[in-house]
Amino acid sequence: MPDSKRQVVYAAAYGNVTQALAGLDAIEQLHKDEVIGSYDAAVIDKEDGKPHIVKRMDRPRARIIPELFGAGTLPRKELHEAAEALTANKAGLIAVGDPTIEKAVDNAISDADTVTKRFVEADTDEIASELREALKG
Repeated sequence: MPDSKRQVVYAAAYGNVTQALAGLDAIEQLHKDEVIGSYDAAVIDKEDGKPHIVKRMDRPRARIIPELFGAGTLPRKELHEAAEALTANKAGLIAVGDPTIEKAVDNAISDADTVTKRFVEADTDEIASELREALKG
């Protein structure tokens, strides 16, 4: 098992994908403005009843197209499992990073329907479990 490290994990539910993408864009702008450092984030939903990764951003490396291979803090498998917890008309925004992103991300996603935030000393499996629980709806 990889070493655990302290992370802040966000799971935000939105009424639609457009709103969730706006939250992701706001987080990316914070990174461009050098307000926040490294993070991994994704917008997820269900497409025809199946989990779907709409868009990924992983900074300092960016995954602008949907991820085909699992890697990073939020591997594809865990994102799909989190999307399973969404109700049909919702979209989710998942963001994980070190605790320094907290205050800026709190503001960037303040228009979400619900936001769950947890600080964890966690590996990828534990983060995935937190996400599934937070997006149950």
